[in-house]
Parts: sequence; structure tokens; C-alpha cells
Amino acid sequence: MMYLYAITDRPEVPLPVLPGLGEAVLLSLVYRDIAAVASRLAAPDNASVPPATESNLWRHETIVEALMGTRAVLPVIFGAVLADEAALQAILATRYTGFVTDLRRVSGRVELSVQVLGDGEWQMANGKWQTCPEQRRMKDSESQPSAISHQPSAISGHAYMLARLEAERQAQVRRQRAETLAADIHAHLDRLADESTQQSLVTSHLLLKAAYLVPRERVTDFRQEVESLCLAYSHLRFLCTGPWPAYSFITNDEAATQRLEETLTREPPRSILCFLSKSGNEQEHKDARD
Repeated sequence: MMYLYAITDRPEVPLPVLPGLGEAVLLSLVYRDIAAVASRLAAPDNASVPPATESNLWRHETIVEALMGTRAVLPVIFGAVLADEAALQAILATRYTGFVTDLRRVSGRVELSVQVLGDGEWQMANGKWQTCPEQRRMKDSESQPSAISHQPSAISGHAYMLARLEAERQAQVRRQRAETLAADIHAHLDRLADESTQQSLVTSHLLLKAAYLVPRERVTDFRQEVESLCLAYSHLRFLCTGPWPAYSFITNDEAATQRLEETLTREPPRSILCFLSKSGNEQEHKDARD
């Protein structure tokens, strides 16, 4: 069986001198002007799929990042195992056009990840967005048991509905303020990137979660911009990681994968090459939790 790390261009460039999983030798399987970087797994059955231990995950990531230093790389998520070299060659042939397009897309670029965290309540003051303790206290009080909920006879239904509508209006105002704040921060960083993907208000504390495809020569400028934003929005916490391989900017060709699954009947679907799409990055470097 073959364990796959990445698809690359420039197959003529020597591979990094690093051991693969299980100390196996890295191999480059060439198809035209691209290559699959892989290593052999000892056992010929599905039990040989490597466990996602910390050491295995770091070994996988170290190899992908080493490749990234000398060529364009399409990183593969951990655990992609195929039957043999013929199966890998079939992938390269079937998805060659898409691979070439994506390799050109990420060539000379890296992924930088940014998360912006706060306490979930925002207001504009002195021309800057900042946390709003008054609204936070109001929200906390709304979550506590009230006379409205426990003593319906003490207040008319009309007044109750008015109070509920006002609470909904205030919640909508808070959300709009947060969306504006997230958009403002994203705009400062997006201008330094060739592409980006972002989500705002992911949780009550995660204001912005974004990935940016940044030319290598702009990485320093990007980090300096994050530092400037940290100063401008001192009430927020910024987490910037990378540079990483471009996990968030690889096309997820589901139709091609389905066709491949139909031809490689010896292998279960979980062993078919699976790339991360923009809609879900399973290689999240750090999660911000509620």
C-alpha cells in the first residue's frame, strides 16, 4: 500500500532527505510534469492505515512543509492510503488538469491563518469598535429567569411581546456591529492576499476565522499588518499562524473523486485521495472555543 503526502510540480527536484511514516523512504511517482510524493506501507490491508498519533501527524506535516520550500505543493490530508503505485498513477492521470491548475494557483504562495477573538459584544466609540460591557450585562440579564417568564399574569401579552421584540432588535444590532467589525479587519488583511476564505461570528467569541493565500514576498508585510491591527483593536485577541501549505485553497473535485472510486474497486472510499475544500479545513491549527 502507498501513503500519500502531497502532489507537487517540479518532479526533477530531489526530495527532502526525511523519513516517511514508519521510517519508510520517500518516493516520487512522476506523471508528465507533476508528481505524487508517497511512501510504502508494510502491511497490505486496511489495518495498515497509520494511526493519527501526534508523532505521525507531525511527521506528515514536516514532510509537506519541507516540500513546500522547493516547489509548489498541493498538501493531502493525513491518512490518504491507496492500494499501490498504479492507483496513484491513476489519480495523477484522472485529475491531471485540476492538479496543474491548482499548482499554478498556489505556486510562490503560502497560507496564513488568522483568528480574531473577543467577548461577543461590540460598539463604536471614538471611531473604533470596542467591547460593550453595558450590552454584555444586558445580554446576561436576558438569560436569567425573569418575572416575564415566571409570572405571565403580571404583565400583559402585548407588553411581553414588545419586550421580546426589543430583545431581538438589540441582538440584531449587536450582530450587525460584529459583522461590520469582522469585515473591517478582514479588508485590511485581504488586500495583501491573492485569495482568501473567511467566516465571521463562528461562535460567540470567535469574531473572525480566515485563511489568506499570500505571496511569499508579502508574508512580512502581512504579519506587520496583523501587529498593527492588534494595536488598533487592543480589546481583541489575534492569532496568526503560518506560513502553511495551502490546505484551504485546493479544489475539491467531488465528481473526479467519484469517478475514481468507481474504477478503483479494490479500495474503500476512505482511502481515495481527499483534499480539503474552502468550506471545511480539517487541519485547523488551533480552535477557538466558546
